[in-house]
Amino acid sequence: MENLSLNNLTINKWRRYMKISFFKSLVCIIFVVFSTSVIANAPEKPPKKWPCDQVYNPKLNLTAIWQGPPIEQELKDWWKNDDVIEYVNKLADPVLEESEGIKLIEEFAKKYSYFGLIKKSEQKQKLIFLFAGLYQKAKDRRNRQYVGIIKFVDRQESIRKAIGSSSKLIRKYRKAKLNEKDPKFAQASAQLKWNTRVFDQRTRLTEYICEEPVFNTQRLGYQARKILEYIQ
Repeated sequence: MENLSLNNLTINKWRRYMKISFFKSLVCIIFVVFSTSVIANAPEKPPKKWPCDQVYNPKLNLTAIWQGPPIEQELKDWWKNDDVIEYVNKLADPVLEESEGIKLIEEFAKKYSYFGLIKKSEQKQKLIFLFAGLYQKAKDRRNRQYVGIIKFVDRQESIRKAIGSSSKLIRKYRKAKLNEKDPKFAQASAQLKWNTRVFDQRTRLTEYICEEPVFNTQRLGYQARKILEYIQ
């Protein structure tokens, strides 16, 4: 009886551990994709198992978004303007609504006008700096997103292999007629259940994660169109 109680205690501890780890895993999934840390560039070629319907393209196509003046120099200098940095950071917020983003661009442009009616001479250049900063932010975010998706896929493959290993182990125990209440059998069964649950949860997140680069491009697109209204 004492051994049985100890076994049940061990299994319960294992289950509690799995439950806590499960939620930690979900948090880590989101962190991987949205992390702002400096990471390596996404590879030019797609991985063997690309999970998204969208074509693999880790680079942000400037010409498809921007029909304004060249921004090569502005990409080097936009960060030297404190007012530009302030609005770039506000507009780069991924949860910012489009209507709010448009208001911010209008507000920024108005700062470089007389009473919101007559453009000041520096307005055009400031707006080009603004777009350059937004493009740089979106470009970096897209790279992080693609690297995150690749890491996500690699982790899914690891979990899939772990599921296979647990299944194989359980078949081995059953063949050996090991009691299902035996700690070895119970732990293998719990591990299989845990990995399967995590795998399924992560699979349901795949579509959402794959859409993030699309939203990133769409956000930069409306920002570019609004800025172009002032400088063309």
